[in-house]
Amino acid sequence: MDSTYLHILQKKGLKVSNTEDLMKIFLDTLLETNKTYDFFVDWKKVRTFVEKNKVEINILNSLLHSEDFDNELRRILRKYPEVLKVVPLLLAIRDNSVSIISEFDLEKTNVIKLDFTERNLREEEIEIFVDFFKKTGLKDFFLNVADKSLLDYILGVEVGMDTNARKNRSGKVLENFLKPIIEKIANDLKCTFLTQEKFSTLEKYSININKLKDRKADFILLKPRGDGSYGVVNIEVNFYNVSGSKPQEIIDSYIERQKELKEYGYEFLLITDGPAWKEQKSQLTKALENLDFVLNTYLVRLGILEEVICMI
Repeated sequence: MDSTYLHILQKKGLKVSNTEDLMKIFLDTLLETNKTYDFFVDWKKVRTFVEKNKVEINILNSLLHSEDFDNELRRILRKYPEVLKVVPLLLAIRDNSVSIISEFDLEKTNVIKLDFTERNLREEEIEIFVDFFKKTGLKDFFLNVADKSLLDYILGVEVGMDTNARKNRSGKVLENFLKPIIEKIANDLKCTFLTQEKFSTLEKYSININKLKDRKADFILLKPRGDGSYGVVNIEVNFYNVSGSKPQEIIDSYIERQKELKEYGYEFLLITDGPAWKEQKSQLTKALENLDFVLNTYLVRLGILEEVICMI
């Protein structure tokens, strides 16, 4: 922990004299969650996808309870090959091509690859897709499971598949919370504010950090100096709901990041939060001991972030 940071914490009325004191405050004030109301489903994305493919979905809808399913499917594939692109979604698959083991025994393994991109199909390809519908259970689904609306079914599938994107949404929540706070601090201090930019972007400000030029930063503040140059403050933000190997990897990479920035006379600051830190105390200790400035959202709200940026 940097002595400047210690002074700022004490100035704000916190009883901190060492890493252990800061650790206790840190753990006692962690956010329980970073879930917001829009965390669960991105309804706009779901609706957009379904609307975009509404025509093709309705064409396939005609197959529900068909008395001549195979021939009707052949007719559709010949006349409306654009329906191919929505077939994988019926099985909750995003890819537009799928490899399948069609035969496996002691002597050989046969793998076929199905391409669901729109195109005019050869008759042999059509037969492969008819077989695909039968063997994957889609034919039975159309005839015996689905009721009246394939559109409603696909809407449900999209909602389910969108939950896979929750991790990405979760990773951005804290960053989105903090962005206006950091931007306001930057504006108040007359700093240039950059977000999600590679360090190579700094070359336009005559700043070259060669070791990091291909790395992307969550936030970068450029503090004007009296001689016309800039001081650089890199702020990284993350949130951990569950414990695992990720915090260790991240902390090690941030220690190295700070070292590289200091070689150029620049600063690094980490804002991290989340209940997982209670199970990763050794990694948190490592961060507090080896990184000059580690804050959580509680410390940010106390105004410590602004104080740190002013002082460094």
